Amino acid sequence: MQEYHFVTHWFFDAPVERVWQELVNAPAWPQWWRCWKQANVHPSTHGSLVGATIDNVVQGKLPYSLRFATTITAVELYKSIELESSGELVGKGRFVFEPRAAGTAVTYYWDIATANPLLNLFGKLGFVRQMISDNHDYVMADGYRGLKPRVEAQPAKTISAQT
Repeated sequence: MQEYHFVTHWFFDAPVERVWQELVNAPAWPQWWRCWKQANVHPSTHGSLVGATIDNVVQGKLPYSLRFATTITAVELYKSIELESSGELVGKGRFVFEPRAAGTAVTYYWDIATANPLLNLFGKLGFVRQMISDNHDYVMADGYRGLKPRVEAQPAKTISAQT
């Protein structure tokens, strides 16, 4: 498997509670994140975020879609969400939320490997590996473009403290 390590930084002029509210609402991702074609949630059996699984279909600028599931493994309310990925992307991710005086910084760490044999074969070529990395950056920039006006235009709502 080809391994990739990505770090994405986002900043929003919005309170952490508002940013959190949108990012934990996975079924709404395709509404504002054009590259996210599907986000079907299977809630945990005990009603918290931990244990919930999301079936994802994502397509960036390259002519293929990736299908993978993410399972939430740990949550620290308004601070972090950790997940594990399976399917065509295997690995771990972690969202870190940092309240700042002017808004909220979000950093996403994504350490994954591709499980698709064709991507693994071509991913050994430097220029293809760079195309895959650029595609990841494109998908994340698309998410930022969609989420930024959404969280900055609305006041924070009171939500239940799901952990």
